[in-house]
Parts: sequence; C-alpha cells; structure tokens
Amino acid sequence: MTPMFIHEPFWQLTYQLPFAYYISINLKDALLPEALEDKGRAIHEGIAEVFRDAVKLKEEENQSKD
Repeated sequence: MTPMFIHEPFWQLTYQLPFAYYISINLKDALLPEALEDKGRAIHEGIAEVFRDAVKLKEEENQSKD
C-alpha cells in the first residue's frame, strides 16, 4: 500500500490543476483513477520501451521539419 501514499497526492493535483496531465508507466501495475480518465494515461510497458519510443518519435519529428 505504500505506493498509494505517493500516487494519491499526484492524482489530487492532477484533478485540481486545469492543465495537469498524469501518466503512469508500469509494466504490471499502471494505475489511472476513473476520475482522471480525461486527464491521464496508464501505459502498461517498461520505462525503457517508453523512452525508446519517445526518442524515436522526437527524431522522426525533427527529420520532418528539415
């Protein structure tokens, strides 16, 4: 239950702040409360894969600008 003490304050902030967006990345336990369905995303992958995909997308974006 200890992770919940970490998640809940961030969920509350995301809910309260109009431009906040919550992203949970965890291979097994990516959680997103129902109240944040429109303000967040739960990604069920490893962090290395997520970063690799993000770098690839950024590189493709940069190439399309050239």
